[in-house]
Amino acid sequence: MRINKKGDVKMGKKKNSFLKKLALIMILVFVVALGIVSCTFLENKTLSVPKSIIQGKVDKKFPITKNFLFAKVTLKNPKVDFKGDKMYIDADYSASLVGSGISGKMYLSTNVRYDTNKEELYLVDLSIDKILDENGKEVADSSEAKMLKSLLSNYIETTPVYKYGEEYEDKNKDRIKKHVKIKNMYIRDGKLFVQT
Repeated sequence: MRINKKGDVKMGKKKNSFLKKLALIMILVFVVALGIVSCTFLENKTLSVPKSIIQGKVDKKFPITKNFLFAKVTLKNPKVDFKGDKMYIDADYSASLVGSGISGKMYLSTNVRYDTNKEELYLVDLSIDKILDENGKEVADSSEAKMLKSLLSNYIETTPVYKYGEEYEDKNKDRIKKHVKIKNMYIRDGKLFVQT
């Protein structure tokens, strides 16, 4: 330590470097402790997930293209909404089905089921409410639309739309899942709830 002409105390470079490292370590310990406390704070709670967060997660998964035995279907530009105990999704679609093509907008309604053993969320009781062609004309009774409904219903209800922990980095996933166990996810009164 040195004192300059003005009377200010100056520390040596080594001591100053040591203090910076110590401060950084203390900040890191605080952040980790805060993360663990916040995880335990979330136990035994029911939380409403804002629609904007859900829309953001859905947007990251689209477009989705699925090849079936005699068809190829692409869904894109999804919009998610909640009413009552249902989730409503409208999305643009294009499909090539046994030599013919169809595209336009599709409207679906569904409920959700959370599998606690697999820690995955599924869409269930799916209903394809309306299928429009590119001109906005309803085509629900066409053979292509019927095939599209059948293919999508089977695929969507057996494929998870969310896997708990997939959004976290690998190093944080186990710590977060260890501290916060999801018991259920459900839709009620136009909102998605997560029960921990």
